[in-house]
Amino acid sequence: MRGLAIPPAGRPQLSVVMVTFNAWEWTERALAALVEHTDPGYEVIIADNASTDGTLEGLAAIEGATVLSNPTNLGFGPAVNLAALRARAPSLLLLNTDALVHPGWLPPLRAVLDGEPDVAAVAPRLLHVDGTVQEAGSIVWGDAEVWPYGATQPAERPELRFRRDVDYASAACLLLRRSAFVDAGGFHPAYAPAYFEDVDLCLTLWERGLRTVCQPASTVTHAGGASTGRAWRAELLERNRARFAARWRRLLAGRPPAPAHWEPEDVIPGRDLRCADRVLVAGDFVPDARHPRLAGLLRGLVELWPQARVTYLALDADGAEDSAPPLLEAGIEVAWPGEGLGAWLAQRRHHYRLVVGASWAAAMPPVRGLLDATQPHAHRALMLDRGFAGDLAGDGYREAVRSARLLLCTGEEQRALAAGTAPAATAVALPEDRRDPRWTAALAAALAPVGMAVSPRRCCSTG
Repeated sequence: MRGLAIPPAGRPQLSVVMVTFNAWEWTERALAALVEHTDPGYEVIIADNASTDGTLEGLAAIEGATVLSNPTNLGFGPAVNLAALRARAPSLLLLNTDALVHPGWLPPLRAVLDGEPDVAAVAPRLLHVDGTVQEAGSIVWGDAEVWPYGATQPAERPELRFRRDVDYASAACLLLRRSAFVDAGGFHPAYAPAYFEDVDLCLTLWERGLRTVCQPASTVTHAGGASTGRAWRAELLERNRARFAARWRRLLAGRPPAPAHWEPEDVIPGRDLRCADRVLVAGDFVPDARHPRLAGLLRGLVELWPQARVTYLALDADGAEDSAPPLLEAGIEVAWPGEGLGAWLAQRRHHYRLVVGASWAAAMPPVRGLLDATQPHAHRALMLDRGFAGDLAGDGYREAVRSARLLLCTGEEQRALAAGTAPAATAVALPEDRRDPRWTAALAAALAPVGMAVSPRRCCSTG
């Protein structure tokens, strides 16, 4: 650790809080990664819980770190609370001693916290040491079970890479507004020495109208359990789960119990429990700058209905990896299951309230049949392309148009043709340019009949 120094920060914008209890080798690696991959402008406050393995001696050699030496092991939450009292920055980062930040980890988190005033906490996607996902946000079930979403899954899976609100995120690496942390009373002492204090905190923030977000554009490797033996960890988890269940019994009463298995058809409903509406848009390719109309529709849905889960289903995977990142960053779930389309839809049976066909292929019998079978109660909409008049020559497409409840058209001429073809549907003309103020008003009016009314962002009730 010789030569490791925290860069000076007269007025730090970030206070990094770390609690140590032995496990010096991991602590050394975590601090080295923090210094290597973080631009100056932060301070480091370390609360040591009476380590006996040389950790204090190692910490003493770090230039620029503030080290608090507790005479006994206070536990994680109480030690964080004490360290937070010394923090000078408006943002507080909780970082475990076995959490290794990656290059570029901080800016995506800061962008969320700085850009969205009702976000109080934002977390990266945590990876296991082997590179698989450890947690992309977590789910709280009605029996007080908590599940890390995406655990053990490959990190490249797109459904684990879009930004979204979560029930809670692990304090292994958690960026907080310091004011929100203080106003919430910090970590509740009932959970000392460890476990469930971060779940309790995030629900407390939700109760106060503040959101917790997972930002997968930031990644951090977390070993997990470096300072806690397996048997003791299991004992603390079970004890504190009971305490958590007692404190939050009102909220938990309105949630389903944890499923018996970790199958997608069980996990996805829990993941999206906070979403007021769920919208599936199906098209040919993942749209990029060459497809402004479809990309604009997806972004418009997210902006108008921030509480909704918007999912884009690409029927063709060509170019998906290159085109998906901007949509994922915007909070749009993107999927391209290829030959697994039927299985993917079956895993989300009855999940969506609105299904939008955004291409000729999505409206034709093979795909439409799968959508009808798996989402029978969803409202149907079609986004018509410029070749709409020619598409009507096929019986399959004409049938799809007539079975839709909503037709999204380009221009008044197309709207008139659509209305004549499907008089029972609502045909709406959207302006060519999404930046046109009339575009937003037209989309909002179009979706009002299916129950999606525009409202300012508000946090979901915690019951």
